[in-house]
Amino acid sequence: MAEGVVRSGSKGQVAGATSKTAPPQSDLWAQAQQQYPILSTLGLQFKMNPQSNQKFLEFWPEREPGTPDAPRPQDFPMGTAGLEVYDPNTRPIDILGDVTSHHLMNIDPVIKNYYSSFEKSLTPQQQARLTQQYLYEKQNQGETRPYPTWYQMSGLPAYFRGYVFNQWDRPEELYTQPQMQQFDQMMNYLKQPPKKAVK
Repeated sequence: MAEGVVRSGSKGQVAGATSKTAPPQSDLWAQAQQQYPILSTLGLQFKMNPQSNQKFLEFWPEREPGTPDAPRPQDFPMGTAGLEVYDPNTRPIDILGDVTSHHLMNIDPVIKNYYSSFEKSLTPQQQARLTQQYLYEKQNQGETRPYPTWYQMSGLPAYFRGYVFNQWDRPEELYTQPQMQQFDQMMNYLKQPPKKAVK
């Protein structure tokens, strides 16, 4: 399973950043697809599953079975990707962020390029923040994966989402100006009406 959006101070959060929340919403998936039509082209499964597990949502890749403690939802057939939302405060932009950082970055060449460009542009300070976050999670939140796995599955996707999907405050302290400009361009791309289904 791919690490999803989390509350402030929890897994996936870069040190010094805070998550933003919105009031509870009804029919979140319909709202998300209306605001970001690209979501309606992906054939994703969707499930509201309220839980108090510190995460807002979880993206499930097509072949991810989950773990004994966090199994794949039974109504997400293997071979299909999906989103499981735990917190009713999840916003449509949070859904778009998780889909972009865990799915579109693998299947959409434009997003893949933005993701790769961001990773290559990480400064030594940003790399140090990621390392500090990993060590914090390892010591305080039960993180057991080796750093390279955490970085690919959780750390980098969370950092990628933080500014452009409005999940962290004070982006000017966490991102370079060129990175924020690239993210703004990417968001303009994501807001365009989809021309065809992305596969």
